[in-house]
Amino acid sequence: MNSQDLLKRLDDDRIEFLWVAYHDYNGRACAKTIPKRNFAEVVEGGVVFARANLEFGVDDHMAADGIWQAETGDFLALPDPDAYWKLPYIDNTAIVFCNMMTEDYRPFEGCPRGTLGRALEKYAARQISVTAALEAEFSLYTKTADGDYLPSRAGGMFTVAGLNQFADLMHDIVAALESMGVPVEQLGKEYGTSQFEFSTRYSDALAAADRYLISKEVTRALARKHGQIASHMPKPFAEHGGNGLHIHLSLFDADSGANLLAGTGLADPLSESGRHFVGGLMEHAPAICGVAAPTVNSYKRLQPASWAPAHIAWGVGNRGVLLRVPDVNQRCRVEYRAADNTCNPYLLLTALLSAGLDGIDAQADSGAPFNDDDVGHFSDAQLQDHGIEYLPRTLPVALDALENDAVLMAALAPVIGGEFLKVKRMELETYNLHVHPWERQMYLEVT
Repeated sequence: MNSQDLLKRLDDDRIEFLWVAYHDYNGRACAKTIPKRNFAEVVEGGVVFARANLEFGVDDHMAADGIWQAETGDFLALPDPDAYWKLPYIDNTAIVFCNMMTEDYRPFEGCPRGTLGRALEKYAARQISVTAALEAEFSLYTKTADGDYLPSRAGGMFTVAGLNQFADLMHDIVAALESMGVPVEQLGKEYGTSQFEFSTRYSDALAAADRYLISKEVTRALARKHGQIASHMPKPFAEHGGNGLHIHLSLFDADSGANLLAGTGLADPLSESGRHFVGGLMEHAPAICGVAAPTVNSYKRLQPASWAPAHIAWGVGNRGVLLRVPDVNQRCRVEYRAADNTCNPYLLLTALLSAGLDGIDAQADSGAPFNDDDVGHFSDAQLQDHGIEYLPRTLPVALDALENDAVLMAALAPVIGGEFLKVKRMELETYNLHVHPWERQMYLEVT
């Protein structure tokens, strides 16, 4: 689609208000609503936002040392006609995702979407096409009068009872996304209390990130209409299962369509390129965590023996490892399992694809797969015997690993890597200075 096609769709859909949206480094959707009389101007010319907006954390506090401050001007959010959706639950309203441009219409170096585009161009130059699918978990809550959150208890994992309790909401979510042209593969009751998981059909990597983000918006909006709070927070409660984000990546020959990851079968599950791709993901795994799991809460989910990976290992069909190969035939793909929904998916896919390509170029060794062992239950001695290392156990370690990883920082260059780290470290500093109720319970009366 081009800009004229988008204007026609706006007219055909009888849209009166267009939400023009970009996503900041926290993955948070930011937007302005545009009335119909300004559609042509905005679709062709974009909407102005302050560059300084990108220096803000989710608490709307600004990184003091960021390069974009009040005096550094604006970027233009230019609508991408291929990332347009009519919102079926708000009358006469649509949303469009944008690329960030400078005021003279050159690509803005701080744009996460543009960064993913550049990563994909490196694959395209090698005649490799990349497809991705994102599986997101979320939980339902109600809010009490005193501001606490209560899990909306549903039936056990994968039970009909769990679906039945919230059937109206789940069916509304699926129907809304399908009407928007976002094909839902499945939506089911997951392991945690009130936890569900949805996955959209695989597509090219940029469209997959777009579909994931709009699916999150739809899920949250429709949950509110049903009197629920849908949260994708990694670990809302210590005693309940956490919410993850699983990324499925596939590589194909752009000319023949051949699967470039597939080996010959279970005994040889990955091709030579596939082994090197996985090797690159393993080599850069600590740094990837800085983008994939970018909050302090993320690391309360990534614990051993928790169904969330805590170690750097891969295997066929094994849900206890960081990198799972779900299928060894022509549907062969690599599933990355340490991400959560506090990430920006454009930056995460950039990091994953850059690490994988570096692995191919460097012929990185993936090592032996762990198909039958739950490495999450290995003792430290067993981990040492098998040469398995931990993922970062805390956010500071992950952010340091990202900063010291030349390949990933180059992929996020020239400015996103540094500014992302500033925003996340500002958020971390706020957490470190906050006095938590647990601290009072532990120390107030005994000291």
